[in-house]
Amino acid sequence: MAYDEDTAIVLWPEYFDSRLSRSRGRRLPRPLCVEDPSLDMISKGAVLLDLEFEICEDKSYPKDWHTKRGCVRVEKGKMKKTEILPAIGKVLVQNQ
Repeated sequence: MAYDEDTAIVLWPEYFDSRLSRSRGRRLPRPLCVEDPSLDMISKGAVLLDLEFEICEDKSYPKDWHTKRGCVRVEKGKMKKTEILPAIGKVLVQNQ
């Protein structure tokens, strides 16, 4: 399936940041997270999962609106968001 901006899944670095609590935005258990993940690390995970993606550097996570860390938007269709998050988390941990 090709990348469609209207249906893309947004992946924020906060989802994978081991320094954050779940209430501050972390979505995965700490063993699947890394400290201060970058957009490049997340996009590398999308490449390894064979997902098309787009990096948006000027965006900010809604709970941390004053910090513009950006986000990665990946195609929807091959996998659900609940499957993509742990898969990218495993890639991040292996390549940290």
